[in-house]
Amino acid sequence: MPKINVENIDDSKKIQILKKAVEKEGLSYTAKKLGIDRSTLNRYINGKIQRIPNDIIEKAAELLTIEELSDIIYGFRTVEVDPTIALSTVIKAVKDEGFRNFFINLIWQYLGEYLKAASNTYIVSKEDVELFEKFVRENRAKKTADEHIQNIRRILADLNYELIPERIKEYMLDLQSENLNRARHYATTLKLFIKEIIKPKNSRVAKELYDSFKLPKRKFIYKPPPLSLDTLKKIFNNINDLGARALFLLLAETGLRVGEVLSLKIDQIDLEHRIIKIMKESETKRAYISFLHQSTARWVKEQYLPYREEFVRKYEDSIRKLAAANPEQGINIEEWKVKLFPFREDILRAEIKEAMKKVLGKEFRLYDLRSFFASYMIKQGASPMIVNLLQGRVPPQQFRILQDHYFVISDIELQQYYEKYAPKILE
Repeated sequence: MPKINVENIDDSKKIQILKKAVEKEGLSYTAKKLGIDRSTLNRYINGKIQRIPNDIIEKAAELLTIEELSDIIYGFRTVEVDPTIALSTVIKAVKDEGFRNFFINLIWQYLGEYLKAASNTYIVSKEDVELFEKFVRENRAKKTADEHIQNIRRILADLNYELIPERIKEYMLDLQSENLNRARHYATTLKLFIKEIIKPKNSRVAKELYDSFKLPKRKFIYKPPPLSLDTLKKIFNNINDLGARALFLLLAETGLRVGEVLSLKIDQIDLEHRIIKIMKESETKRAYISFLHQSTARWVKEQYLPYREEFVRKYEDSIRKLAAANPEQGINIEEWKVKLFPFREDILRAEIKEAMKKVLGKEFRLYDLRSFFASYMIKQGASPMIVNLLQGRVPPQQFRILQDHYFVISDIELQQYYEKYAPKILE
C-alpha cells in the first residue's frame, strides 16, 4: 500500500486508522512496525496524546488494505454517479496527490482487468483509412494498392472499425479455416495497416495488435475446449453486467460470429416473430437469418432493452460532446444510438471473462461458443447443412445453387429446426 497524504485527515480518522491496524495485526506487532512502544500506541488510541505525528499514521496506513482505508477515510457510499461526477473525481485526482494515489490504486484493484483490455483497443477513424489508401497508392503498384484498399475496407467492416487483439485473432482463425489464401491476403493487409498507420500514433497498442495474429501458412485446425450447456448456464448466471450477459446469451444460442452479433442494429431484431435479420453477405460467407427462443425474446424485451435504452439516454449527451471534441474519430451518434450493443466491446469481453474464471477457473474464447453451437446441434440430431445455414457457413454461390436446384427450405422450416435443436440457456 503506497503512502497517503494524511495532512487533511482529521484526528478521529487518524485514531480509527491506528485502531484498525491494532485490531488487524495486534498491539505488539503494530507498535513495532510504527517504531514506538506499546504504551505510547495505547495512549494515541485512547486520545491521551492529542497530536499524532503524520509519519505514524502513514506507517499505520501501510498495514491496511485499500478497502479498509477507504472505509475509514471516505466511507463506502452508493450514490447515483453521472458523467459530471466522474469527471469531477478525475479532476480532483489530478490536483490532489494524496487522493490521486488512493484513487489510482482503487481503480487498478477493482477495474484492472477492464483497463488492461481497454488499453489494447484501437478505434479506426476515417482519417486512418484515408491515410492508408494514400500510403499504398504512393508506395505500391496499382494492382497491389487496389487489393490492399479493398481488403482493409472489408476487414474493418467485419470488425466494426474497432481493433482488439482477441477479436482479430478470432477473425483470422475463422478466415483461415474457410479460405487459406484469402486469410493470407487479409493478414498481410492488416499487418501493413497496423505498422504504417497505428504504430506512429500508438506504438504500444500497435505491438499488441500486430503480435495478436500471424501470417497463415497452412489451413488451421482448431480443437475447441469441451463445453456443456450446464457450464454455459452457470457462466451466464455469473455475468454481472446486463449488456455482457445479453451478448453471451445471443452468442451461445445462435452460434453467430462475435462481429455479426455486435454489429446488429435494433431494427434487425424482430422480437414478435423471434427473428434476427443479419442479411450479411461476403465473397466467402453468407449469414442472412437466425432466431431466438421464446424465453430469450422475452428476456431481451423485458430485461435487456430497458437497460440498453436507459444507457443510451444517459450517455447520449456525453457521446455528442466526445464526438464534437474529436471530429477526426468520425463518431456517428445516430449509428451508435441504434446499435443493439452500444457498449465498448472490450468491457463486455472483460465481464464475460470474469464469469468464466468464477465458474471454470480459466477462460475460453468467445469464438468457441460458435463451435459449441454446431456440435450441440449435431449431437441433438440436426443436419450439418442446417447448422451451416444457421451459422452462415454456406458461400453465397453454393447457397443459391442449393436454393435453385437441390435444397429448398423456407424460413419457417429453418426456425422449426432451430427451435428443436438449438441450445437453450434460459429455461
